[in-house]
Amino acid sequence: MNILGAVIYGIIVVLCYIYAFKKSSAGATKAVKKGISRFLQQLPFLISIFLLIGLFDVFVPRSFVVSIVGRGKGLLSILTSALAGTIVAGPVSSAYPLGAFLLKKGATIAATAVFLNSWVMVGFVSIPYEISIFGKRFTFARNGLAFIGAIVIGILTGLLLGGMPT
Repeated sequence: MNILGAVIYGIIVVLCYIYAFKKSSAGATKAVKKGISRFLQQLPFLISIFLLIGLFDVFVPRSFVVSIVGRGKGLLSILTSALAGTIVAGPVSSAYPLGAFLLKKGATIAATAVFLNSWVMVGFVSIPYEISIFGKRFTFARNGLAFIGAIVIGILTGLLLGGMPT
């Protein structure tokens, strides 16, 4: 997000909180506390992911990323990205900086979109928990369709934005 976007977003949040405080100062105070708590819960993940991206940026050459998920890798780059996005864990907010890193290092738009979508849509790490709540049939159907959907959305994004692996 550029600085102007961040400022606009910040102004909108401040205006929402002004309105909330006028409606219910107790409710708005509770919302601020919850927001700060959520931020503090996410902070270790965000710090870790940015430090990891720093390591990747310095030690992972562009040629390595291109050799796996860059142009010329065809559907293999799509499947690799889908599998990688499926098995990583952490808050979704961590996925976006990793996606930006992949693009910067030469990954195609399609491969990056597949990675992001599979991270968001497929819950490999949480499958045991999901099974305990929804059962095996639902869990595997949802995750299987989400995996396919992540690939389709990534390919469509690549086609739309001109970033398909050839």
